[in-house]
Amino acid sequence: MTQTDPADTSSPEGLAPEGKPCPAGDRRSFVAKLVAVVSGGAALLVPLASGLVVFLGPLWRKARSPQVRVALLSQVPEDGIPRFFPVRADRVDAWNRYPQQRVGGVYLLREKGQEPIALTAKCPHAGCFIGYVRGSDVFQCPCHTSTFHLDGARVHGDAEVSPRDMDRLPVELKPVGSVSSSGVSSSGVSSSGVSSSGVSSSGAASSGAVANTDAPSATNSAEASGQDAEIWVEYIEFQTGHKEKIRAV
Repeated sequence: MTQTDPADTSSPEGLAPEGKPCPAGDRRSFVAKLVAVVSGGAALLVPLASGLVVFLGPLWRKARSPQVRVALLSQVPEDGIPRFFPVRADRVDAWNRYPQQRVGGVYLLREKGQEPIALTAKCPHAGCFIGYVRGSDVFQCPCHTSTFHLDGARVHGDAEVSPRDMDRLPVELKPVGSVSSSGVSSSGVSSSGVSSSGVSSSGAASSGAVANTDAPSATNSAEASGQDAEIWVEYIEFQTGHKEKIRAV
């Protein structure tokens, strides 16, 4: 029988004195705990980051100028008489979305053989609704008596209370039933060949000048084919009280 020396304090292989784990075991335990902590932290960060994105989303959202369908071409006869149409679009208020809300209104009019033009019904002075009485040759704001010709130009120029003419909006004609929401092309000209600024401010509505209608247009093409067309307007909000047209944020 083997005798054990009482003075021998050595431990079995792989164990430190007094039965404690060896340093290699300590390292493995530390790594396992570290991995567990990192994994748990990552699992918590994913939903937290998602929540922050949703909560702060409205701060990063850019204002969008919607191109909306306003009327049919057949609803705007070639008689130069302005006709009012409400503008409905999806409205986003912080985290809420309200579909098809009334966001404003426009006046549409067109002369013989010309494309329709769109004028916003909001006065550039203080945002009041600009009125029109059928048979009149001017628009009039009831708040501060500013008057505008039917092409949107101020009757008395800078002598008017309004700091600028009525705001003209880009117009595009599309086939009936179109669901495209693309705006005016980057060149500023719509697919129908109409300038994004519409008819010039010196149009026939106030001066009686006749525009050149030799070039084919979407209006003439639609009427020649016996088909109607949709009038789409890029409804842009401009700040009031400024001489320059500054887009609202």
